Amino acid sequence: MAVPTGEVVARPMVARACGCMREFQHYKVDKYRAQRLAKFQGTRCEDCVAKLNEQQKQAAAQLPKKGEAFQALPTGTQLALSRLPDGTWGGSLTAEGRSVTGTGESPHGLTIALARQWVLEARGPGEAPKPTAAAPSPKPPAAPKPLPAGVRKP
Repeated sequence: MAVPTGEVVARPMVARACGCMREFQHYKVDKYRAQRLAKFQGTRCEDCVAKLNEQQKQAAAQLPKKGEAFQALPTGTQLALSRLPDGTWGGSLTAEGRSVTGTGESPHGLTIALARQWVLEARGPGEAPKPTAAAPSPKPPAAPKPLPAGVRKP
């Protein structure tokens, strides 16, 4: 279903899934107008998508990295996992008197999620690390390319 070409006969304002009102174009010849309108109404506008992506990026920056989360767990940490009737995994992690529980699609993912959750709770709300922008590393100088076979250096 491609966007039709041709004459635009109307430009009504239509509510998107996010609640924002955006312009929808009615073409003179458009046999898929109903499907395009349904898709248009079922998706967020560009501004709301960008805002959501930024919020998710900031939330992800607050999470400790996998290795950092496991290194922060104290000696004697206990982890219990069990497979649930619906096929997902449930588990709990207990360390230093704190216990966190959760569910996940796989044991590996659940273990990481529990470790991250425990570290975040142990840190407290004010101790979350500030996201830092990584400085781009300078590119190394390009190595000279070898001359093709049969070509001599002048």
